[in-house]
Amino acid sequence: MMKEVFGLFRIKPEERIQAAVALTVIVALNALFISRLHELFLQPGFGPYWHAFEHELHLSGYDPYTYLMVTDWDVFYETHRHPLLAFLVWPLWLLNQGLTWLLGVNCVQYVVALPIIACSLYAYIFLYRILREVVGLRQGDATLLTAFGYSMAYVLLAVIVPDHFTVSMFLLLLTLYISGMCIRKGREFRWWQSAILFYITAGVTLSNGILVFLSGLFVNKRDFFRPKYLLLAVILPSALLWATAVWQHQAFVEPRQQAKEKVKKAENEKEKERVAQMTDDERARYEAKKARREAVLQRQAEKTGQPIEDHGYLKWTDISTSRWETAYENFFGESLQSHQDFFLEDALVLRPVFVPYRWWLSYVVEAVILLLFVAGIWLGRRSHMLWMSLSFLGFNIFLHIILGFGINEIYIMTPHWAFVLPIAVGYLLKDSGDGRQKRGGRNIRLAVLLLTVYLLTYNGWLLTEFLLTPIKAVL
Repeated sequence: MMKEVFGLFRIKPEERIQAAVALTVIVALNALFISRLHELFLQPGFGPYWHAFEHELHLSGYDPYTYLMVTDWDVFYETHRHPLLAFLVWPLWLLNQGLTWLLGVNCVQYVVALPIIACSLYAYIFLYRILREVVGLRQGDATLLTAFGYSMAYVLLAVIVPDHFTVSMFLLLLTLYISGMCIRKGREFRWWQSAILFYITAGVTLSNGILVFLSGLFVNKRDFFRPKYLLLAVILPSALLWATAVWQHQAFVEPRQQAKEKVKKAENEKEKERVAQMTDDERARYEAKKARREAVLQRQAEKTGQPIEDHGYLKWTDISTSRWETAYENFFGESLQSHQDFFLEDALVLRPVFVPYRWWLSYVVEAVILLLFVAGIWLGRRSHMLWMSLSFLGFNIFLHIILGFGINEIYIMTPHWAFVLPIAVGYLLKDSGDGRQKRGGRNIRLAVLLLTVYLLTYNGWLLTEFLLTPIKAVL
């Protein structure tokens, strides 16, 4: 078992050159990101860190919780949506504590960059292996499509984001590769593989655990419903993860919430006393300030849309935001090619939910990508691997488009599904051996190459320009 696991992470001879190139690009982008905030975060005694991470770390709608937990460990992520994240971050906090003690400065950026770089690199490698070994493409085609996948805006951004999304992308591609190889070799998706992958993948992001179960269903088919498999691969890991989330919430989150409520109650009492002692002019200014604050909260509430219900998991849904605009401006738009206006601004702060492109060419590029995607689905329609990959995309569409979870900033979820696009396009190149098929394959390769060069240039230019802008220029 251990030999099999370690074998997954051994870089094969044919992967070494492109892995080195990918690693160079990933490290360079992380170096630019770190250098942008280096002086700010390394100041001795700098703080409070929450203010710094909340107000200076501008990367679209991604949260700064990982930086905060590595600096001063606590459970900040929603425990029922990310049950294991706090514990996965804990070793990084220990490392940062040791470095802080030795060097006298907060090394959080460097510490967090290590797993982000590793997960970004291995996500690249597993996407290449899926295309090469499971889909069955030639080395050049697999390399081209892997680069195409990493040229997409929020996949490229994920390699520097100090959040859980690139970790999720790595885990999903690992799951897809293992299950794809099982399909190719006619093997069973073993219960322990499913149990381990589910516990970790769902532990990082709960909804992604469903994708592990979908993989097991596509590979094992009817055998998925065997009592032994259901018990060991589905029920037990699900129960264990839920118990982890509940215990974590009771042990860490509830005490902190109770303490905050107590402090807030005391502050409200003091504020009432202070207001009672105000003059008429002071009270008028106070009411005006309060009204402005409520207006800001109201605008944020309008951007988050109307939920199905105001409690439970359904409080994160949205039934009012336009699905049509979401589809072409954000889901297949911003996710793949960034908008120049409001670049990497937060939709809950300054960025409107929908931002149009400046150039009509951007919509043409989007249409071409979708056309290649649909054509790939048609040619690969008999492939179980393709339909398993499409189930990943389908679940994300159900979650974000139909239910509206996170729909106002749907593009930040791109690492959870965008890898399906190059996989589907791969079926256009799989059987382009000779004659008319060979000429068609050559045209498709040229189209994918032009798209890749364009997206890398366009998205890379915007991202690099942003990272090279001094932090003081954007405050």
